[in-house]
Amino acid sequence: PAPCSRLFVAMVSGGRPADGGPPRAGRWRARCSRMGVGAPQPEASDAPAPVQEPMEVEDDGEGEAPPPRTKPRMFPRPSARPAPGVIRSVCVIGGGPAGLGCCRRLTDAGLEVTLVQESRGLGGKMCTKFVNGPDDPGLHFDMGVQFLRPSGPISTELEGVVEPWPAAGRYKLVRCSGDWNAWSIRSDSDLPVDGLVVGVPSMSRVGRHLAARCEGLRVIVDRTAAVRGQDLASGRWEVEWKREAATGGQLRYRPELANVPVEVGSGEFDAVVLAFEANKILRGCKSGYKMVQPSATPAIRSRISGKARTSQMWNLMVAFDIELPMPWDAAAFEGHRSISWVAVNSSKPQRARVPQCFMVFSTKEWADWKQWGKREVERDLLAEFLELLQKVLGSRPPKPCFVLSGRWGNNTETVLTGDRSSGEFPVRALGFRQEPAPAVWDSAGRMGATGDWTRGFSV
Repeated sequence: PAPCSRLFVAMVSGGRPADGGPPRAGRWRARCSRMGVGAPQPEASDAPAPVQEPMEVEDDGEGEAPPPRTKPRMFPRPSARPAPGVIRSVCVIGGGPAGLGCCRRLTDAGLEVTLVQESRGLGGKMCTKFVNGPDDPGLHFDMGVQFLRPSGPISTELEGVVEPWPAAGRYKLVRCSGDWNAWSIRSDSDLPVDGLVVGVPSMSRVGRHLAARCEGLRVIVDRTAAVRGQDLASGRWEVEWKREAATGGQLRYRPELANVPVEVGSGEFDAVVLAFEANKILRGCKSGYKMVQPSATPAIRSRISGKARTSQMWNLMVAFDIELPMPWDAAAFEGHRSISWVAVNSSKPQRARVPQCFMVFSTKEWADWKQWGKREVERDLLAEFLELLQKVLGSRPPKPCFVLSGRWGNNTETVLTGDRSSGEFPVRALGFRQEPAPAVWDSAGRMGATGDWTRGFSV
């Protein structure tokens, strides 16, 4: 390689710098060792060759020390194997439903578990945005999953933190007909509400509650984790967590990020579990404060690549100063060109009624139509929503007092089990796979991965 060639020229010339000064022995000797190149030997002589002692990587003070590492360590080749050992400590990256479920199983097994979550709250898609902070619950939006249908042991786990919603007769399937230029509401019908619940007083409460039931769990929030590398001698992983600077768009969406201190923490763990979106596991994330490089081992990548896919969609948060007389609290739309879901967030239990808050989700078709900007969405999708409200109410709605859009780029489309989705998000999140699914685990590399992309679409 070119670096070795340049180093060889330097060694032949006695390791002298370009200005002809004295040799920088410490500098090139350290580089020789790092690159696997031997030190230059003395000229041939009839005298017996001395016994060569093992060379240590050091700086003898005559030159510059090796530069600090600026790039993450390269992951081991598939043939490399860390030293065997017992797994006692695990770092779970991602505090969504899959990550929290993983933490519970690991802590119940007696392991030392550290959970790192990039956002301020736990729960992943079970998240609520309080526009003016949690102390002002007036403007509140459940940005992801709109409701849950827990079954089995999780039903008992959630007692006290969830309540039924929507009420019978207030959850509709609205069928539309038409094209992009003209459309109409054809019919609507009631959808079953048995077993449907929401977190109270917000959906974010569910994530906090599940984390609190993990005995001894160490939780680090509002920090993005990066897997730096693995020590092949011990098999332990180095994980670093920090907060990168937010972009201008992210500051508009989350202005509080401007005051987040840049703190860096790290730890070493016997194993790592990547509990987030499959596309980020494979490609990393290049988005401002969430920026991180891909970190999966080759075995994990081979399990996911080409099998688990995601798509994008947009959400729109809209609020009115008055309470509109809505005929339903939640509606899934079929045949609408741009809107797949509308929920009256203020109708959920233990929420403020006014301002009246609505949560709107776009269709995948609309999201894929072009490369939308946030301001475009807040203009065009809002116009679609106001037109829909006019058809539902029979009169033109008032001007909203609040509008904010958000792109959801990690909508699960295909999963490892091969199951098919049912409808668009968030309705598809109600599906549940009873049968077991193979674990995504690299035993040699001591790394695992999990998410709603592993077994099905259920949160």
